[in-house]
Amino acid sequence: MRTVSVILLVLACLFVPPVSFLFAEEGQPKDRYFLSGDGWIQLTNAKTNKSARVHYRLSDGLYPQEARRQIALLFGVPADSSDHIDLRLVSFLDYFEDRFQQPITIISGYRSPEYNENLRAKGRLAARASLHMEGMAADIQLRKGLSAKAFPLLKTLQCCGVGYYHGDSLHLDTGPARFWDETTSKVRTNVSEHNKQIMVRSNQDIYLPGEQVELRLARITDYPIEVASRLAVLREGQPLTESVVNGKEEGACIPVKTPEERMVTWTIPSDFQSEGKVRIRVHFCDRQYPEMPEQIESNLILIQSGS
Repeated sequence: MRTVSVILLVLACLFVPPVSFLFAEEGQPKDRYFLSGDGWIQLTNAKTNKSARVHYRLSDGLYPQEARRQIALLFGVPADSSDHIDLRLVSFLDYFEDRFQQPITIISGYRSPEYNENLRAKGRLAARASLHMEGMAADIQLRKGLSAKAFPLLKTLQCCGVGYYHGDSLHLDTGPARFWDETTSKVRTNVSEHNKQIMVRSNQDIYLPGEQVELRLARITDYPIEVASRLAVLREGQPLTESVVNGKEEGACIPVKTPEERMVTWTIPSDFQSEGKVRIRVHFCDRQYPEMPEQIESNLILIQSGS
C-alpha cells in the first residue's frame, strides 16, 4: 500500500508544471494557478444539456471576461447575477480534464442560497456553508470506474476538497484539503454553524510584487462579522511581514454585513521578497460567537519576481 501511495504522489507531481515554466519571457505569468491544464475546457451542464469548449486562459496569461461569463452560465449562474465561478476551480477542472482525458459534465455547479437550503430541507447532502454557493465547487459525472481511480490520486495532491460517494461522480472544490465519502460526510451536522469553518481564499495562486491580492471570505454562516485591517504574511508558519488592508488604517475593524462585502484587498509591496510560498493571515475583531476562530490563513500563494 505504501508503494502505491508513493507512485500516486510521483504521478501527481508529474502533472504540476514547474514554477519556471509558468512565466512568459517578459516576466508575466502565463498561468496564475498551481494546478491547471492547457487553458481549454469542455463543459456540459447535465441539467440543461448546454455544452461548450471554452478558451478561458490565453497564451499570454490573460483570462477573458467573455470566457468567464460563458463558464458562469454553463455552471448555472443566472445571467443577471453578479456571482461568478472561481477561476481556481476552473483551472483545477481543466487539470482534471487533461489528466484523465475526461470532459467535464456538471451535475451540480452554482447554487443560490435558496436552492441550497431547499436541498437541505429535502435531506440531500448539501452543507449549510456549501462552496457551491461561492462558485468554488462542482459535482461532476465521470465515465464508469473513473471516480474510484481518481479519488486516491486527488487525495495525494493535498490541494482541494474531494467527495466520493462510490458512484460515477465526484465532488471537487477549492476549499481546504480534505476528502470524504457518504459515510464520513458531515453536511448534516452543525460543523459550519457560527462561522466555525470560515475561510479566506486569494483570487490567484501566483503574483508579482506590486500586484493587488483579492482576499475573499467564504463559508460565512452568520453575519455580521468584522475583519481587522491588519494582515500578516507567513512562510512555513512564521511571520515575514505585517501590512494593512488597502485603504484602511492600522487598528481599524472592517464590517462585513452582507455577502457583497466579503472581499478585502492587499497590495504586495514592490520590494517584497520571499523564497518559497507564503500564506496571508487574517484576524477578526469582536467575534460574535466563541466558536469562530480568532484568525484564519489563506491558501498558499507564490510572489515571484519573474526575472
